[in-house]
Amino acid sequence: MKKSYWTWWQGGIGLGLVSVFAFLTYKGLGASTSYPRAVALLLNPLFPDFVANNAYFQKVPPVIDWQMMLVLGVVVGGFLAARFMGLSFKSDPKPSTKRKLSLFFGGFLILFGARLADGCTSGHVITGFTQLSVGSMIFGAMVFLVGIPAARYFTRKGMY
Repeated sequence: MKKSYWTWWQGGIGLGLVSVFAFLTYKGLGASTSYPRAVALLLNPLFPDFVANNAYFQKVPPVIDWQMMLVLGVVVGGFLAARFMGLSFKSDPKPSTKRKLSLFFGGFLILFGARLADGCTSGHVITGFTQLSVGSMIFGAMVFLVGIPAARYFTRKGMY
């Protein structure tokens, strides 16, 4: 099967169209609120009083909504797209513990920073830029300002 990729401008147009569709039908794109909602959905049968009395879960109720379906669709869609393009999932069959920990810690830090700024990574970069949000612009700039040198450093160290 021949691999074909979208160019940067094709991806930009596609993402722009998805973003417009999201604004017209629901609200801006974002994903991180789905994770605490999923936790609340899992905890609710076991600890219903905890979930009912938790201030955060009162603000973000445990429901399966459009955003949760988006998160599931990203995972399933990414898998299907990779399979149809003939991509392999075996790029690193035995990652080291150090690599696993650094990936987890890095992901935790970026998600923590995005949530601290009252959003999520996709929400800030896609929706926030669309709305010209100053906080989202700062978040996006910091991701690149820190991410590019960090990626170069870890690549030189042979971690990636």
